[in-house]
Amino acid sequence: MRKLIAVMTMGLMMTATTSFASPTANFEKGAVNLEIGSTLNSKVNGKGTAAADVDGKSGFKAVLTTGLSDHFALQYKQGMFTSEDSTMTSGGLPLTTYAEANLRDLNLLYKVNPNLTFLVGYEDDKISFGKYVTSASHSALHFGLTGTHKLNDKSTLFATVVQGKNVSLREIGVSYQMSQSTAFNVSYADRRIKNMDLKVPLAGINGKEDYKMTGITCLFDFKL
Repeated sequence: MRKLIAVMTMGLMMTATTSFASPTANFEKGAVNLEIGSTLNSKVNGKGTAAADVDGKSGFKAVLTTGLSDHFALQYKQGMFTSEDSTMTSGGLPLTTYAEANLRDLNLLYKVNPNLTFLVGYEDDKISFGKYVTSASHSALHFGLTGTHKLNDKSTLFATVVQGKNVSLREIGVSYQMSQSTAFNVSYADRRIKNMDLKVPLAGINGKEDYKMTGITCLFDFKL
């Protein structure tokens, strides 16, 4: 039962593995960028109350960035996921449940120079299950940097490092300019969240879990 709960939790949390500061963000006042996409080939490792290595399940992601001035921008990000129903056995009884996640970030971006962006923000991760597992939440402040290097007229290499209390992100990828108003961003990300609650009263499980989430993130970027 512990392994099944770990698999369900980690499968939904992989939806958080997205970039914080887009390499194509427009800092011009009033400019708006919308990014929509998902994560492919996600893998999650969990250690703590339950231990498992599992393949993740893709989820929907959206990022909205609004330029405030030549150097500042405000960004809102949300990821949503619902797992399929899964059946487990506890005390000889079959139990069917599911998992849902609502992951939200609010970031303030500062363009240090054309190739370096600083970010500071707040993330709120909420996870809920069926009636057998207690809902869990995790909130933290974080800060980080995104660096870019132009490869040619259409392609830009970027790397992001984000750190906070019990949270971190390491990401590297390429942004391809499809047109004046659209881009496609693909990256490999490694995100970690520590000390997440894992409680299953019926099974007497009450502990903490550390998660390592990796995957390939694909986002379409539109300048509105």
